[in-house]
Amino acid sequence: MAEKFIDRDYIRTYAQTDDIDRKWLDVPYMAGKRHNLDIYLPNKPAMSYPVIIDVFGGGLCFGDKSSHKLEPALRLLRDYGFAVVSMDYSLLADAPFPTQIYEVKAVVRFVRANAANYQLDPNKIALMGESSGAQLAVTAAATQNKTEFSDANFGAYSDVSEAVQAVIAMYGPYEFDQFVNQFAESGVTSKYPETGEADSFQGQLFGQTAPRDIPDLVQTVNPANYFSEQLPPMLAMVGRSDPVVPYQQTVNMMTAARQKIGEEKTPYYIVEDGVHGPDDYMGPELTQVKADFLNKWLGE
Repeated sequence: MAEKFIDRDYIRTYAQTDDIDRKWLDVPYMAGKRHNLDIYLPNKPAMSYPVIIDVFGGGLCFGDKSSHKLEPALRLLRDYGFAVVSMDYSLLADAPFPTQIYEVKAVVRFVRANAANYQLDPNKIALMGESSGAQLAVTAAATQNKTEFSDANFGAYSDVSEAVQAVIAMYGPYEFDQFVNQFAESGVTSKYPETGEADSFQGQLFGQTAPRDIPDLVQTVNPANYFSEQLPPMLAMVGRSDPVVPYQQTVNMMTAARQKIGEEKTPYYIVEDGVHGPDDYMGPELTQVKADFLNKWLGE
């Protein structure tokens, strides 16, 4: 039998950053465990830099800042001049959802409040997430400066705006009770046999409860239910062959976004043979797509 997601051996990896001359590592954005971030600036001098706050994925069960999953953002740093902030956040073993949303928003406020200290542009901030990090990024953006998923006790800058100007979401989970149906619909075999059950990574989000048994609670974590005309522009990428999160989840999420802010602000790309993980979404062509999107909505 295939190994369960939650039983995997996690081996920490590190992004390649030796060539980046200016960086600040393990900067605390608030007190407490897993509340540090790393800041990287392009080597090319500038008065200030537009900012990508990167949110790693791992089912909210695994992961660390500045891992290999930061490589797509670092390509935007090296080739297009974006500063990159890589944040840690609480895993489910540390704190239940939606603590992670509060932490993402605390980082946004920290970056804006401290922008001058790190040559960051406080008016050009994008969230970029992959897998479960995409769900965090989209939810934080959809509820920015709203009462949903807000806690002023997180961080020291409760009076600072948590708004971002753009979002990039890659192969994220949004409809946690639809995995089994969507995999069957597309003919993709799930990588994990426990998909949809209490011991799946979807079930971990709900305290080890099968999502099908708690439909109302499932709806509260779907960011599409918080979309409004104030949603920032959003770019999404997903693979049709993804065996971890069905590609339909991204399509449905972006369809809902288009109903609120229109097609121009909500481009998305389906990579026909793409699977789960950054490798299929960080080549030169899609990196250019990301850069063009960010330049359009953050301003060059």
